[in-house]
Amino acid sequence: MNSSKQGAGTNWAEVLKKFNENKPHKAPAENDKEADVQFLKLLEEEKMLEEEKNPTYKSIPRFFYKKPNHENSLYFRVRQEARTRFLQNKTAEVLDKEDLEQLWYLLKEHISLPEDQTERINYDQFVYVSSLLPAKCRQFFTSSTFLKFERDEYGRIEIVPFFHYVVRKVNLFQTRIQISLYDSSGYGYLKEKDLENYIFELMPTFPQLQSLQETFYPFYVITAVRKFFFFLDPKRTGKIQIKDMLTSPILAELYELRQESLNMEDALQNWFSVQSSLRVYDQYLKLDQDKNGMLKKHELANYSKGLTKIFIDRIFEEYQTFEGEMDYKTFLDFVLAMENKKSPQALQYFWRVLDIYHKGAIDTFVINMFFRSVITKLETRVQTDYKIDDLKDELWDMAKPASPYCITLQDLVSSGVGDIIVAILTDAQAFYAYDQRETGETEDFED
Repeated sequence: MNSSKQGAGTNWAEVLKKFNENKPHKAPAENDKEADVQFLKLLEEEKMLEEEKNPTYKSIPRFFYKKPNHENSLYFRVRQEARTRFLQNKTAEVLDKEDLEQLWYLLKEHISLPEDQTERINYDQFVYVSSLLPAKCRQFFTSSTFLKFERDEYGRIEIVPFFHYVVRKVNLFQTRIQISLYDSSGYGYLKEKDLENYIFELMPTFPQLQSLQETFYPFYVITAVRKFFFFLDPKRTGKIQIKDMLTSPILAELYELRQESLNMEDALQNWFSVQSSLRVYDQYLKLDQDKNGMLKKHELANYSKGLTKIFIDRIFEEYQTFEGEMDYKTFLDFVLAMENKKSPQALQYFWRVLDIYHKGAIDTFVINMFFRSVITKLETRVQTDYKIDDLKDELWDMAKPASPYCITLQDLVSSGVGDIIVAILTDAQAFYAYDQRETGETEDFED
């Protein structure tokens, strides 16, 4: 009882401070090194225990570790904390504005002879500049980096392209760290929720999104995320590799919104702009005639009056719907495919629609089905005397299939005209425009 009262009145902060007064203080780097040594010691002890339990581990190392079942497990939390600290340490290695300014100043100060009005530096000066910079800058001053640049007859490289190279590398490294902070699994990829969080927190930093109303934020995030997943996850795994994001032009398109000014033409062509996202959302609202927040088949058919019935039916069969109706996410995939028909990802999207029997190829019978639907649609607008056999012959010539009378997805991609083939099989208006391409005659399918 007395000990409890004594403990309750003790100032433990003072006790700890007094306890550590005469003890040597270690630098953070020393603490990290000591922690690493202890960690490796624990790993070695665990390995020895496993080898005692199962002698086969001595000749065949363990290569499979089951992932934790629950994200609230201690293992998961420790792993997350370790990753966060690792990324924070990596952030310290990134060159900041002052480092880049110093690097540029030293490059300018050590331009190599002869003086010929060019800003060039030879390898000796290159190495010398490296020695004057902080250690974290020296990763850019290797011999292999120097040899990447074109050299003149004196063995010098231009300092401007080299400096731009360093800046791009720094930006890429910085972006990699920022994105990795949202990798909830820690395995180098982002799930849909991870990417949504990343874009949502990125939005306030973009000048081009300042006019976006807060009530539209959730729809904007969905719109932005769908483009990443459509192009970088065509197999619908629900994951995007971070390295694929970094090398993709889609991320560069998103980062265009950091510009203070963007002309209207560029804004309309940028999927992530306010103008573009509102355009797609307004289109969805206009198609939703019964205002229930979902699209039925006949509503989606109004996206383009030339779309055939079999094509719309197949879209609803192959892609996620809710009680036979399409939600906004699925509509976004449809729009991305329609607006990027030349891309391999869009051709893969349409291939699922065309490959009715999931055989990996479409034959004469399947092509007949799609052409008949096109001709039926045309007959309500113009007088036609199309013969399906003639149309099929032209299709074979366009596709140049590896196997006779059998078109595969690879044939569509390799042909270079896969977008045209898809269009004439699914859209009566596109078919008519293609057929009349020499005369220039068109037919307006809009009511």
